[in-house]
Amino acid sequence: MSNLRQLIKNEFIKLHHYKSTWAMYIILAILLIGSALITNFVVDQSMMINQTFQGELMQAYQSMGLEVPAYDMWAFVAENISYISFITIFIIVVAAKIISNEYKWGTIKLLLIRPAGRGTVLASKYITVLLFAVVLILYTIVLSLLIGLIFFGVDAWNPTIVDNMGSGYTEVSIIASIGKDILFQLVPLIIVATLSFMIAILFKGSAMAIAASIVIYIAAPIITMMVSQYEIAKYLLTAHLNLQEIFEGSPIIEGTSLGFSIAVLLVYYIVFMAAGWLTFKKRDVAGN
Repeated sequence: MSNLRQLIKNEFIKLHHYKSTWAMYIILAILLIGSALITNFVVDQSMMINQTFQGELMQAYQSMGLEVPAYDMWAFVAENISYISFITIFIIVVAAKIISNEYKWGTIKLLLIRPAGRGTVLASKYITVLLFAVVLILYTIVLSLLIGLIFFGVDAWNPTIVDNMGSGYTEVSIIASIGKDILFQLVPLIIVATLSFMIAILFKGSAMAIAASIVIYIAAPIITMMVSQYEIAKYLLTAHLNLQEIFEGSPIIEGTSLGFSIAVLLVYYIVFMAAGWLTFKKRDVAGN
């Protein structure tokens, strides 16, 4: 366990030696500040609120006797949860390069002659990727809170809002609602990051891993719609990456339940992990 902790620490330090890693932090900061400036000085906030709170959502607020919340820090944070999509693309790149760079630079042999076994080395890299994803998400949330507080202020520290919690609209705290949205963004992040990690192991390169994973992630709805008339569509990975739609009762494939989607994703996850782990354990690195 101490070997694993040390390897994770080393991988995390190594990751932050790359300029591309710091560029990810900078890009996220620019996006968040840009969003705040546009929302504060360009967009008509009252019009934006009216467009957001209409239809069933507006009816739910009225039936529960709740006022539509003003645009404040919490609204800004909730809006910026969508930037986890950018983080997912960053993590796909990191997951591919953390493996492929060892082959590219010929350092894989040096890595594997250490006391730690191959499984431990691979686990340290994979855990580092996931930890980095968590760091970027926390960075985005904290920065959103600070920027939102500066630009928009705060009406209440944990206001009650109306949100779709699967069984319909209900009263929840804004923190619970944001937490739900983060969770539903985090699941596909883990799946496509694991896919990228596996492909990088299989082919010892990052290009195919990055390209395939990004295409599957971004084009998932299109791919699913193209084959939706076939029975096999409900078993495709792409049909289950948007868990939020399935949770709220509007899946791309009719009849898909949240439990079924989680089961399908779990099977894909196990296959990706097993394929990567077995390949890495058995691969001869003498020629690398």
